[in-house]
Amino acid sequence: MSPVNVYHCQRCIAPLEVPPGSRTIVCRYCGTHNELRRPGPPEAAPRPAATSSRTRAAILLGVAIAVAVAASVAVLVTRGVRVPGSLRGPLELEWSNERKFVVKSDEALNGEVSIFEGSYQITFHGFPEGTRWKVAEKSGRIESDIYDIIKLENVEGQLGKIPIARYRDYLLGPKAKLALELPSGQAGSIELRQVDAAMSILSVLERVKNGPVLFEGEPKQDSGQRNVLLLETASMKLFGQAVLLQDVDLVAITRRLPEIKGRKTCTGYKDRAGDPLPDLTVRFKETETTVLDRRTGAVVQKKIFPPDEECPMFRFSIGGDREREQDSYAPTRDIESWLSSLVQR
Repeated sequence: MSPVNVYHCQRCIAPLEVPPGSRTIVCRYCGTHNELRRPGPPEAAPRPAATSSRTRAAILLGVAIAVAVAASVAVLVTRGVRVPGSLRGPLELEWSNERKFVVKSDEALNGEVSIFEGSYQITFHGFPEGTRWKVAEKSGRIESDIYDIIKLENVEGQLGKIPIARYRDYLLGPKAKLALELPSGQAGSIELRQVDAAMSILSVLERVKNGPVLFEGEPKQDSGQRNVLLLETASMKLFGQAVLLQDVDLVAITRRLPEIKGRKTCTGYKDRAGDPLPDLTVRFKETETTVLDRRTGAVVQKKIFPPDEECPMFRFSIGGDREREQDSYAPTRDIESWLSSLVQR
């Protein structure tokens, strides 16, 4: 069996669902763009040096011990003896926050509900392989005790009716009960919660780079320029007049260009204790902004903006890891002013 590569968000550690061939994936929980480093082909192992008879005997003894331990564990499992980490009593499920439910007696077994790229889904963590699940008329088995994702309902057709002003807290998803049964026969259930589709809306609209993004019942036709929606890393901003997502005419997407146009050293930063931090080097990079017609996917406008050459007010770190270099900020005000001018014509 080929090894399973499990990817997690570099910011919030949530599991990432990676389509085949993808190099970049947006986390459905926090919006972080993750650059994936897929494992390369295995390197040829160096040819082992000749071993002495004593070394060979030690190796054989180690192998024999490992086989004996594995056999003992197999016998215990076969006889139904409880192994560490198994559950006792009924399978009681409860919500620990708005998106996550846990098994009361062992919170390592948990699940998260979300809407990712238009689909309401459940991500199971830690449940034994073979655990049965059932929601309304759909049912199946969990295929991995690391994590497994099941897609329950495609809600993409409902996104067009979401008010733009409420896109962060508009809830979607099935109103149904999730039933679980472990291979041991322990069973429990919990009412599923609807969740917001904010991150999914952003990922769906971003598809305009590859073609039209149409909501349910929409024809493919030119949109005009009554409004433009700017997509940012984890948010969006409207210029012009629109009430529902299906009213959006144009979509603007920004991209930091790779070429470094210069550098600047910024100083004077301090940590929380007031101690000085090392100097920060800012790499100047231009920002490309592309405006596309949502209903046709055609490029309407494209413009490159020079970098913001101001030193950032703050520098960020994760734990004790502080970056000595970072890219310049995008010139947000200039970009927004340009987008406003497009819809005022």
